[in-house]
Amino acid sequence: MRHALTALALALPLPALAQDPATVGAMSGTLDGVQVAYVIADGADARTGWREMEEGIEVMLVAYPADSPMNDANEVTFTFTAETASRNPELLRGEMALNRDGKTLTASDEAINLDLDNLEVSGDSLLFTGNIRATLSAGEEDVTVVAEEGTTLSADIQATIIRAEEADDPES
Repeated sequence: MRHALTALALALPLPALAQDPATVGAMSGTLDGVQVAYVIADGADARTGWREMEEGIEVMLVAYPADSPMNDANEVTFTFTAETASRNPELLRGEMALNRDGKTLTASDEAINLDLDNLEVSGDSLLFTGNIRATLSAGEEDVTVVAEEGTTLSADIQATIIRAEEADDPES
């Protein structure tokens, strides 16, 4: 009997974190005027999720170019907190990092404009759609979203993501 239970346990599927990342959304638009498409992934090393905060909802996304392998060399990470007390959710703060050509470009707060069309919670799922415009820079450059210097990402974004588990919560 014990051998049968052991065999059954080994045959059960592994948790989602041990599996390849699943596509949970998309981001498409332009990066410095060139058409780009990204897939938003969840699972394995892609820490995509959301959690409720005192001031609203914090969303963490990991995306990869649709036509490239999913690895750190071409990863885009975007974390934002949106105020949800009004009918029109607004970006309170955000951070973005884009890895490309061996460099990491970053943007935060004033360099990010996120217009959310929809931000809807249903159980553990969060559906959101909107448009993002970010001006990314290398190093310590201080740019704004309308700065002429820097790399501009402008894209429509949509995803349905699952609530982050407590172990993924950096404040736990």
